[in-house]
Amino acid sequence: MNESIDVLHRHFELTPSEARLALHLVTGETLRSAASELHISYETARTQLKSIFSKTGTCRQAELVVVIVTAFPALLKAAPQATDTVFVQEGGGRSRAA
Repeated sequence: MNESIDVLHRHFELTPSEARLALHLVTGETLRSAASELHISYETARTQLKSIFSKTGTCRQAELVVVIVTAFPALLKAAPQATDTVFVQEGGGRSRAA
């Protein structure tokens, strides 16, 4: 995962903490879940996410994921995997796998 953090740092100038958060979001984790996994407060995660948006030119988590996965498809394989699988339904809703 350190290599993935380095890639995001070099390309988007993310801090290591911001890069770790971005990697968790790429896997489909919620911001609250990622904050818990990273042992940071939800408010800290929100602050970092705002900085990530600014540095990547995005304004939504879904847009951020598309930008990162499009630029670096291999990062998805290297990113930490979420414990629950999230499926996106055709209507845009989300459901969790059983």
